[in-house]
Formats: sequence, C-alpha cells, structure tokens
Amino acid sequence: MNALETALYSHLIGGTELMAKLGGTVNVFNQIAPRGAALAYVVYGIQGGGDENITPARFKNLVYSIKAVSESSMKDAGEIDDEIDGLMHSAALTVTGWGTMWCMREADFGYTETTPEGRNVWHVGGNYRIRLYKK
Repeated sequence: MNALETALYSHLIGGTELMAKLGGTVNVFNQIAPRGAALAYVVYGIQGGGDENITPARFKNLVYSIKAVSESSMKDAGEIDDEIDGLMHSAALTVTGWGTMWCMREADFGYTETTPEGRNVWHVGGNYRIRLYKK
C-alpha cells in the first residue's frame, strides 16, 4: 500500500533522535537496503494483512516489520530500535486518503547474521499492527 509506505518513511525520517542514531543520514529503506548501504540503517516492510471486510466501509488491518540493522553491536541496534518504538507505538500516521485507527507494536525480534566476509550484523525490531479506514 504505497500511501502507507510513504507515510511510514516520512514518519521515521521525521524522528530527530532516530536520525541522530543513524549518524545524521537518512538511512531508512522500504523492504531492502541497497547493496553497500552504510550501516546502521532502518528497514521496514509489509508482513501481512489486508482488508477487514466486516462492514461496507473500507478498513485495512496490516502488519509491518520495522527493524534496526547495525554492525556495531546488538546493543546499538537495540538503541536504534528504542527510537523506532518511541516513534511508532501509538503513532498517529498521516496516510493520504486514509485515517489511522491503530498503530501498536505487537511483537519483538532480534537476530544476528554473519556476512560472507565474517562480520556480524545485528537486526533488532518489531512488528507493528496498523489499522486504517478509508476517508
């Protein structure tokens, strides 16, 4: 849903503390970071959901994953995730053509990957349920 993804991007880059944790650069990406992107960064993307179809009115119930990715440490990724959570939990998102009924974190996750070069990269984030209604 492009309008929501645009709103998420705008909301995340509007967080001054989050941007500071990312080194002052706008390292926020939809679905996947470009090859060679400087760490640390934030990645968000849809995980599931769709239309509610419980009334004739249009409602969406979506789950988005939003995570911090860092090569410094799990602690660093966790601190970036704390900033994400502060911005997103109970957020009043501005989504073109839609109203926001609900935006809440409902699951946490964290994992480590090892690059082919042998470096560890930490991922820490959460899943956010976002409920929208058509205006």
